[in-house]
Amino acid sequence: QVRFKMPGEPAKALDIPALRGNRLAMGFREPPAGMRLPKTSVERREGVAPLKLAPGLTMVSLWAPWCAPCLRELGDLARLQARFGGARFRILPILTAPRRATTAAEAGAILAKHGGGLFAPLIDRGGDSNALFQALTLHEMPEGPARPGLPCNLLVTADGRVLARQFGAPIQAPAGTRPGEPRKYTAEDLAGAPTLWASPDGEAFIGALARGEVGGSASRPSRLVS
Repeated sequence: QVRFKMPGEPAKALDIPALRGNRLAMGFREPPAGMRLPKTSVERREGVAPLKLAPGLTMVSLWAPWCAPCLRELGDLARLQARFGGARFRILPILTAPRRATTAAEAGAILAKHGGGLFAPLIDRGGDSNALFQALTLHEMPEGPARPGLPCNLLVTADGRVLARQFGAPIQAPAGTRPGEPRKYTAEDLAGAPTLWASPDGEAFIGALARGEVGGSASRPSRLVS
């Protein structure tokens, strides 16, 4: 795996036996105290309405068309949603902080182009379409001041509590790399490398969430998003 050391403590909610040693779980960090999903509206094909989460646990995946790592992981996330999404857990991509006006139809076309056509397009319509970006993605950097960034995946309970955050598409090491091998990777090296979402660790991570093994994901059957 290509490792990027991120500040912050590991997410306490993911400290469960099923996820010990899981590379994706180790990438999720403890959020700032009291962090919650802000009240905002989202646009979907049917129109604009307040964002409400279904019972259980939701992985809100914040993305933008200008964010290449976001686009890289959409297809892998869609395959995980198709396999594991249900009453207890679902993956919910939301486009935030677009750099130009974007409609739900355009967002849907971008999702489809990058393998995420399974997801219904949702666009942050709080503030200047960047309410979620501003409220949830500010994080410390290994070097320099804190700044907002994408992609940002958040595990969120039905009442809006953020349990864990992860930044950046987790890229697997290129084929032929030996474990622990020190090496600098070029853009060409990483161009065809899959994300960790497509690995056994990705399936184990999402599977644990779907089975209700992480706090907040136990639920009775319900509509995915209201």
